[in-house]
Amino acid sequence: MAVLKGIHDDAGHQGQQRSLGLARQRFYWDTMEKDVKDYVHNCKRCIVSKSPEPEARAPLVSITTSSPLELVCIDFWSAEDHNNKSVDVLVVTDHFTKLACAYPCSNQSAKTVARVLWNNFFCVYGFPVGIHSDQGANFESLLIAELCQLAGIDKTHTTPYHPMGNGQVERMNRTLGNMIRALPPRSKVRWPQMLNTLTFAYNCTVHETTGFSPFFLMYGRTPRLPVDLMFESVLLNGETVDIDKYVQSLKRDLCEAMKLAQSHSGKQQHRQAELYNKRSKGQPVDIGQRVLLANKGERGKKKLADRWESTVYIVIDKNSLLNTYKLRSPSGVVKTVHRNLIMP
Repeated sequence: MAVLKGIHDDAGHQGQQRSLGLARQRFYWDTMEKDVKDYVHNCKRCIVSKSPEPEARAPLVSITTSSPLELVCIDFWSAEDHNNKSVDVLVVTDHFTKLACAYPCSNQSAKTVARVLWNNFFCVYGFPVGIHSDQGANFESLLIAELCQLAGIDKTHTTPYHPMGNGQVERMNRTLGNMIRALPPRSKVRWPQMLNTLTFAYNCTVHETTGFSPFFLMYGRTPRLPVDLMFESVLLNGETVDIDKYVQSLKRDLCEAMKLAQSHSGKQQHRQAELYNKRSKGQPVDIGQRVLLANKGERGKKKLADRWESTVYIVIDKNSLLNTYKLRSPSGVVKTVHRNLIMP
């Protein structure tokens, strides 16, 4: 044991081949290769400090919706203004239509979230069936819970440190950042005032997942844009119809559009899942199994911190549909986490 400790622990915790090389230069015994490889493979310091292979992840499970406002996803996005002051933006996306809204906020408090949702979203679009967010204290506060209860909204959240669980709004955050970076310098300095214009342009553009623009799926019509004014409003046919005929036509067009969007969205999600799952090789984890948990609350410099907690957890329950697991620590603390954050 002292030899193995000397050629591995005391030599920088190098890999199997390098540790074996050190041993071969100095020692010999019949089972040396096996002993060295087993020792390195089971070294606790190496296990907690080194990341697993990227393929060790769970298959992709997509959230499915079939109508507007069935599920609304929310998250905060932040960036600096021209005074280098951080501006918080509450990003809200409708999961089915992909309609996106971005509201500058003075802070990220639960009170601010509740006020902005009520004044700017609920009173404009109506109450959604469900709201999905991460586990931020503002989104999981008693105030937001009471607001959702008052409005008859089902509140759900992602598992800790798993942003893919709220992937649509995370993608919108990246898109919003890209759109702001692409602004001309004179417009970029006042980007908070440009958010309505940017999200309007986004909502008027055909989304690759649904095959329709978010604006059309939400309102049932194509908006007039500056380019339409330049080309004499080519979208308007000038035909006069009464209200009843317009409503009937709108219902018919929306019904057809939703069917096509559902079909197109389902195909896109299936294709994305297939591409993702080709690289998914996570081993199944069973109840009663001992596992390590990814160290997402590490202190100090992240580049130097251990990748895994040293505590060994026991799996006490699992949700195979969502790939989430309940873990219990030796002290009795129970955590619910995604498969991608645990290592058997």
